[in-house]
Amino acid sequence: MRINAVKLRVATGEGDFGFFVKFGKKLTIIRGNNSSGKSTLFLCLLYALGMEEIAGGKNEAILPYATKDHFMYDGRRIEVLASEVYLEVTNGSGEVLTFRRAIRDPQKSSKLIEVLDGTWLTDRPHTSRIRPTYLHDAGGAQKAEGFHNLLEKFLGYELPSVPTTSGGSTKLYLQAIFAAIAVEQKRGWTDYIANIPFFGIRDARTRVVEFLLDLDVFSTNAERNRLNAESVVIATAWDSAFQALQSISQDNSFDVANVPSKVSALFLTSEIVVQKRDGDELFPLHTYIAKLKSEHERIEQRTTTGPEPKSSEAESALDLGKKELFRLANLYDTAVSTQAYQRASVKEYELLYREAADDLARNRTALKLRKLGAEEFEVALASDRCPTCHQTVEDSLLTGLIEGPQMDLETNVLYLEKQARMLERQIAGGRNAAAESDALIHDLSRKMSETREWLAALRSDVATDAVESRALIRRQVQIETEIERLQTVQTELAKLIDKFQMLAKQLQANQSRRKMVPKEYYSDEDKRKIRVFEKLFRANASSFEYESAEVKDIHVNDETLVPFLQNIELREIKTDIKADSSASDFVRLILSYLLALHQASSLPGGGGRHPGILLFDEPGQHSMAQSSQRALLLQIVGAPLLQGIVAASFDESPEVFKEVTRGIEFELVELGAKSIQPLF
Repeated sequence: MRINAVKLRVATGEGDFGFFVKFGKKLTIIRGNNSSGKSTLFLCLLYALGMEEIAGGKNEAILPYATKDHFMYDGRRIEVLASEVYLEVTNGSGEVLTFRRAIRDPQKSSKLIEVLDGTWLTDRPHTSRIRPTYLHDAGGAQKAEGFHNLLEKFLGYELPSVPTTSGGSTKLYLQAIFAAIAVEQKRGWTDYIANIPFFGIRDARTRVVEFLLDLDVFSTNAERNRLNAESVVIATAWDSAFQALQSISQDNSFDVANVPSKVSALFLTSEIVVQKRDGDELFPLHTYIAKLKSEHERIEQRTTTGPEPKSSEAESALDLGKKELFRLANLYDTAVSTQAYQRASVKEYELLYREAADDLARNRTALKLRKLGAEEFEVALASDRCPTCHQTVEDSLLTGLIEGPQMDLETNVLYLEKQARMLERQIAGGRNAAAESDALIHDLSRKMSETREWLAALRSDVATDAVESRALIRRQVQIETEIERLQTVQTELAKLIDKFQMLAKQLQANQSRRKMVPKEYYSDEDKRKIRVFEKLFRANASSFEYESAEVKDIHVNDETLVPFLQNIELREIKTDIKADSSASDFVRLILSYLLALHQASSLPGGGGRHPGILLFDEPGQHSMAQSSQRALLLQIVGAPLLQGIVAASFDESPEVFKEVTRGIEFELVELGAKSIQPLF
């Protein structure tokens, strides 16, 4: 990104005041003495970019009163009627936009930024579309109408999601990234990346560096999250299919074996066994259907080619039917009794489990507090008494019941954990058994109903001595209906089995891709980039004459990505340890760090995402030596694809300015006494 120009327009009763500044493609120096308005110009840049939070506030509050209330000019106090700022920028693709944001305007909120296509400051304004955008409200970084979302797209970014301090995730907001490229005077020189607005981002400095260096960690985490989400989808689909399988099995008295309740990459369809329960017997489904077809065929032969049924045969069949109904009724009663027992057992196990869980929680709490040292300091709870409810916390399960040695707390906890797991298994087993009994009762009830209908038909045959047995015809119809129903269910089962197989293969593919994801946080390429960044940082520190420690002993910590010396973060520490660093030396480290971020990002093959611009407000903080200031300007001029905008007073000394800038090519913006002047 390159800033082409900025314009502050202040409407007054004496005409328009403000400033108009064009910036060079490389280094632009904004020179002015203290109180000349350097910071006003610098803050207007941040304000027009929607980045004023870096200066510690939102909206026009961060701007000086001269831009929104009144200012002094030629000895007169001039009231501000309205004011606005324009900023023209170009992105890496050559696209030019101009941002217009009101500072004081009764018609427009400072949350509004109007985006004008094209050059409105460096070339003659032309008619073009104007897009209203907003910021500092919900959706400002996500919605198409949000300014930060527009700026993100303009910069070619796709900002990643990063962890928050509360355990969730949030977007790595642009304001956090701009804190590493725009350093304001008052608080910007207090850390390597200072003044990152609070978005609850965990280790925000590190995330910003990872983004600017384009480390693989974001894509790795994104891939890991994608695989995790895919695993959840696969597991959920498997659970849904398994529940459907259970429903079909229960409704049709099927016994389906070798289908795990949880998705498994080892699942094989060839191992599935589907059996049909008929009374207390199990038949493979295809065998049971063949059995029904055989019975249907026998009846068919008998009704078409066999001898005419006689009432005596009907009576015999009637006797057999009654015996079958009696058998089914006995099985039904047994199944109902068994199910009642199973449900009662489940309730009993559930009660025992709740008691065991309560005991376990109580013993764990007591044990935890003892391990924390409560016993040593004789805290009440460590003395077997809860400090909250003041109830006794026994050190045994059997206190008062037995004499002699008893289990201690740790043994209690282990015992209760095992007991709870055992009860969980018994409850699950009991529920499954009750469900199977329910399916059996349902099947027996249906068979009893069919048998009763058949017996009614047989009785009619016996009473009427029918030539064509109504009982046989009814039985045929029952068989045909049953076969048709089972074949439909068989088709549904086949679809479910195909789905299980598909999900198992998806899980295999997921696990295979998961093995490709780097196990370490940083990939080998990430580590290479970090080492390059470290070397550039050291080189810069040497150029800026850092003296508080041996530069060769400084390294960039792999966890925080900031400079460390002897396992201590290197910063302004006023103690007697070796890592001592003066204030000006710490500013040198900050400059070295921020420049190295751009250098490492812009190296051929570096693949970084630095926007290619650095804005420094008084980088010569704490009386940094002239030679160091000169080194900074030389570094900026020498960096390819970097635009530097430096606002500095150079100790208000023409000699210092001349010495620092000697032989350096740059654009000069001389502010004079005040930056706000009449606009012509």
